[in-house]
Amino acid sequence: MFALLLTASPAFSTELVWQGYYRGRALLYDSLSLSEDNANEEGTSNSMDHRLLLRPSWMISDHAAIHAEVDVMKLTLWGDTPDQYVDPVTGETLSVAQADGVSSVTPGTGIRGWGEAYTDWGRIAIGRMPMQWGSGILWNNGNGIDAEYGDTADRVQVSGRIGPVFVMGAFDVQSEGLVGAADDMQAISFAAGYRSETLGVGLLSNYRYRPEKPDPWQAYTGSLWGFAELGQVRAELEAVGVFGGGNLDGGQDDVTVTALGIMVKGDYQADKLSFGGEFGVASGDDDPSDKAITTFSFDRDHNVGLLLFEEAMPTLESASVSDENGGRTTDAARSGDAISNAIYFRPAVRYKLLPTVEIEGAWIIAARADSTGETEADQGYGNEFDVSAKWDPHPHVWFQLTLAAFLPGPLYTEYTDPDLGGGFDTTAFGGRIVGAVEF
Repeated sequence: MFALLLTASPAFSTELVWQGYYRGRALLYDSLSLSEDNANEEGTSNSMDHRLLLRPSWMISDHAAIHAEVDVMKLTLWGDTPDQYVDPVTGETLSVAQADGVSSVTPGTGIRGWGEAYTDWGRIAIGRMPMQWGSGILWNNGNGIDAEYGDTADRVQVSGRIGPVFVMGAFDVQSEGLVGAADDMQAISFAAGYRSETLGVGLLSNYRYRPEKPDPWQAYTGSLWGFAELGQVRAELEAVGVFGGGNLDGGQDDVTVTALGIMVKGDYQADKLSFGGEFGVASGDDDPSDKAITTFSFDRDHNVGLLLFEEAMPTLESASVSDENGGRTTDAARSGDAISNAIYFRPAVRYKLLPTVEIEGAWIIAARADSTGETEADQGYGNEFDVSAKWDPHPHVWFQLTLAAFLPGPLYTEYTDPDLGGGFDTTAFGGRIVGAVEF
């Protein structure tokens, strides 16, 4: 903000620019437990949720701007906040959802805000801002309609361009520890590259550190990203490496980290018919109990399917129901909501059925990158088949239906949890309907 005051001239009015979207979503699964025989299988599950993302920008002058992102009702379930009142006679808190519906006070709200100053040599940004790099397998701002999380940084960032060449430097405070003590987790980042309309390449370097004993930590992350477009063909690649070590907050000391991830995808766009494919590798760990961490996880907002690497499986009913667990447990889960310890391939084909309707079919096949004690034959995640149809009836308005079937591989079917049992060999089905208004 101090930089803004130095560079901005007094303004009597500002230009306000709005961007964002509203998304409504309905989900149906049968069953994320992957079982009909397990005593704790949950059967059919369904939910509906909201997301309203508002992205206003106040253009104060040619030299300064303030930006914000307000995530209203993020992942808030329909009916999740029933209205209540206190009876004035008995003092009892009563739900009035049957008459007055849900409360307007929504807990699922996130806010980002940052200021920018524009100079002759570059741009200075200060505040809490979204993080995005390359294909989004390392840093993903989470602003996509199918995103659920988003990466955010409290940072000072300086960036500039000379034609197609760009550079960026930043300093983050990623975790504030004790005030007055040098125990914060901090980071320094630098990126440089070349980008035009048809070709781009860049290298991001990020150094995270916590100097204070007894929990020092340092790690270097490098990400090489590039894309190329040649006529109807587009290809993209991102490769990430993480190297470092130190002491973890949970009490583990002298831990080392060596993790690798790579994603390659290509697409051929014809008149109505197009083909594409994505291949990825996220390193795993053959001994999770030692002090050498080698597992890499893609950003949780890098999605490839509806079920695999998007929902925890198997998800079972919890023996102890509470508001915190929602009646479910993932203690037996063999996969979660991120691509981790995996080799996967996703071919897809799309067809423009009508000017406003496009359909897509995709196949996802995956296996673990590294075994964790089981035999190699037990490392297959399985196969997922997705079919979707998208309808764009008007500009800025669209609807999409996706249907999926997941056939569990031996990673699930040959597994028995010591407490929750096994029998995780049943095909899971899923459906999702999304409606969005963008502006």
